Amino acid sequence: MFSSSVSSCRNYKCSKKDSCLRYATDNIKSETYLVLTEEECNKNKSYINKDEYYKKMILNTINENPKDDLNKKYLLELCYSLLEISKQYGLNNELTNKIKLLEH
Repeated sequence: MFSSSVSSCRNYKCSKKDSCLRYATDNIKSETYLVLTEEECNKNKSYINKDEYYKKMILNTINENPKDDLNKKYLLELCYSLLEISKQYGLNNELTNKIKLLEH
């Protein structure tokens, strides 16, 4: 689930392909989504660092409180999918604690 939720630059000529994800924000709908072209990213100046993105995603997951049982199940599944990558950012213990909390 996690790996399919993000896209990184696939254009090998992209100057930022090793250090960023591409995203854009729709201020009207308050949605953030990944865009597919480098041109669009340059136009919107919408590059972010991969490490910052992943760390923020993990921290947001840890801090999120489920609204109902369905949301709790989704959040638990998301936590499990982030476990491996959380080790890189020293957030494995916090994420494991969140899983324990959600399982009870």
